[in-house]
Amino acid sequence: MIDLFSLVKQTGAYKTVRGELLSGRLSHAYLILTADGENLDEYLKIFARLMVCGKEHPCFNCRACRLIGENAFSDVVFYPKNGQSINSEDINSLIEESYLKPIEGDKKFFVLSQAQNMNASAQNKLLKTLEEPPEGVHIIIGATSEFPLLATVKSRVKKLEIPPYSADKLFSAMQQDYPDTAKLSSAIACGDGTVGRASALYADEGLKDLTDFCCDMICNMQSSKDVLKYSAKLTALKCEVSDFLSVTELMFRDLLTAKQGREDLVLDKQTYIRIKDAKGYCVGALVGALEKITQAQKRKKFNANSTMLIEWLLFQILEGKYKWQKL
Repeated sequence: MIDLFSLVKQTGAYKTVRGELLSGRLSHAYLILTADGENLDEYLKIFARLMVCGKEHPCFNCRACRLIGENAFSDVVFYPKNGQSINSEDINSLIEESYLKPIEGDKKFFVLSQAQNMNASAQNKLLKTLEEPPEGVHIIIGATSEFPLLATVKSRVKKLEIPPYSADKLFSAMQQDYPDTAKLSSAIACGDGTVGRASALYADEGLKDLTDFCCDMICNMQSSKDVLKYSAKLTALKCEVSDFLSVTELMFRDLLTAKQGREDLVLDKQTYIRIKDAKGYCVGALVGALEKITQAQKRKKFNANSTMLIEWLLFQILEGKYKWQKL
């Protein structure tokens, strides 16, 4: 079991809530933001345990902590009740429940997960309770993005973010459950700083093939004919374009970091050894390649044709490499 708590308790979000709890100034509503949608529910349960457990930190062993983990503690109510989206029926239930006295303590907590999927009607119904909750009622809202939430909702909550974790922190928290340390290091390095993404990449049997492809492309792509060849090879791998962009970006960043004299800061050291002797990549070419990858990532968000996007990017990387060789 990944030690999510060891990660969360180091964040400013956790320290803020704990500080307010200890000082008796717990806010009536929090918005917890994290890009890790796969583990959002578990993060919210950590905050709920913190507020209910009664110890310096949640113990995870007492009756309340155990029941919160099972969505079964009487004074902590979880939404959505069914499906992936909080709907108007859930909010009607929350409003009714909020006027009922807590059973085991002096506070009642409502935990709303995946709030980025909540429709406008449900959000509007929630506003009055957010603004004037009954005494002893606290609401914890979790979302992967704040942008789908109404401004009126965001203005009535305290926003706290769980930022991406460093590679070292992720490795420390995950290594016991993911024994292939080389594969784990690569998955973390190619991820987005979340446990969920690193876990998905670790489980992806295609990551090794994609890494091999990118190493080969960086070291051996020399002409426009090669661009078409590598584009076809990448299509045959049937990987996600976003994964290709992430892996390629990491490799170029590591090359640039090393070129700038900071080889100690290289993230994926094993892969770096395979590409460090690639010819033609001066600092200018590497900076240019990273800029083009950023542009490709933006184009992808607008549903650009995958094959055309890949070919465009490879041509840009090749063109930049030869442009800087002539200077």
